[in-house]
Amino acid sequence: ASARLAEGQTVLIRYPRTAEPPLRHETLPLLHSDEWLAVVDKPGGVLSHPTDKVLNNTVTSILTRQLGRKVFLAHRLDRETSGALVLALDPDCARSLYEQFVGRSVRKEYLAVVHGEVSWKKKVLDAPLGPEGGEIRVRQAVGTGASAVTAFERLATDGKLSLVSAKPRTGRLHQIRAHLAHLGHPVVGDKLYIGEGEAYMKAVRREIVQDDLTALGADRQLLHAWRLEFEHPKHGRRLRLEAPVPADFPLRPEGS
Repeated sequence: ASARLAEGQTVLIRYPRTAEPPLRHETLPLLHSDEWLAVVDKPGGVLSHPTDKVLNNTVTSILTRQLGRKVFLAHRLDRETSGALVLALDPDCARSLYEQFVGRSVRKEYLAVVHGEVSWKKKVLDAPLGPEGGEIRVRQAVGTGASAVTAFERLATDGKLSLVSAKPRTGRLHQIRAHLAHLGHPVVGDKLYIGEGEAYMKAVRREIVQDDLTALGADRQLLHAWRLEFEHPKHGRRLRLEAPVPADFPLRPEGS
């Protein structure tokens, strides 16, 4: 039914909440912890922060219970991306860390398992990123758009897959994933950048099946926040942290 609202009236809309699945992780591995901040090794598949659909199975919720105190995200990782994630333990430290990430003074290095045999040893890609038309939110390398630069290095290959490191020099949405897809080596398991994104839309509609994941090469995108270097917000010393290569990565850096 329709009704005309009068000035000052309030409309309350209630959305049905579906039950959350059981917690996959009661605690998270800590790469660093002190009285001002914590750095966790985020598992792939765990959200960084709560949403309207997921409240408990998130990094902030799990770590709050684990440490017994409130935590503040300094930055974010995609749900499927694993690796080093920084959280502050008070608002002032959160502000300082956030400014470092926004100001690009944090050194970040990622690992990605990609499709195909990467022929180059090192490559710096300078390819602007802009929005692509269509019903899915995606960014692609285009001639005009926001400046985006990523330095890549091949660390290992078995002829069918390759392991590369990625050091983003700018911070665009999906930058590493879009750049690797542009180079013809999409990240294994990437539902959005393999093909036309059909798997992503299936996942949104909850229609994705194991055959789809098998075709992508993995149940999640094999992207990992490997190394972080930043200034401690209290004493100013540089922290250098490394998150171990995940068990679901089929390749390891040569010599490791």
